[in-house]
Amino acid sequence: MTTAGANGKPTTTIVADDFQQTASVADRVGIAADDYDSWCESGSVCGRTVGGNYIAEVKGNAAYGNAAGVIGAFDFIVRQAFEGTRPRWRNTLIWDYGPQMQPQEFTNNCRTNVTGPDGYCGQNPFYFAYVSSGSWRSDKPSTTGYYYNSQLTAGSGKYHDDNYGSFFASGYSQLFYAPTIHTGRWNQCTVSPGCRYYQVPWA
Repeated sequence: MTTAGANGKPTTTIVADDFQQTASVADRVGIAADDYDSWCESGSVCGRTVGGNYIAEVKGNAAYGNAAGVIGAFDFIVRQAFEGTRPRWRNTLIWDYGPQMQPQEFTNNCRTNVTGPDGYCGQNPFYFAYVSSGSWRSDKPSTTGYYYNSQLTAGSGKYHDDNYGSFFASGYSQLFYAPTIHTGRWNQCTVSPGCRYYQVPWA
């Protein structure tokens, strides 16, 4: 979102709380088959379930810049797919335009919903490859694999995930941030076959 700054010049912020619901879709894997570069290009953040209540995806469309204006834009996509009570994540970064993006640490966090600051039930850092016009997409750990949470999720409470990261843009010294996005809220982790989503998306 671009607005006028105090000095009258445009400033750009990344908007991460403007959700729109999209229809569920059949499961897709692989760069040739998925729709990540075309899905949710008109909204800032979208969420959807994939083939049932055990897989959910969120996509954030982000522009970034400084006091001089917009520098570039990218997509950050997270798929979370349960294996029983174990959260798993697949992550995709897509370059839309601008200079080469040089990702720093990104993180998938499992969180417990409690009164007060939410607790952690697993922290999972990872690193995207550089993306640019010549190599516009990075999938971690792969187009079909997942990062596994280090511990099982247990209990009858409610949970969610926090997914975020930071990056440099070639030719600029400042560190930019991809704000937190969430695949959804889940619970019923004590019920077979395990955790499932009850709210996708959520703000």
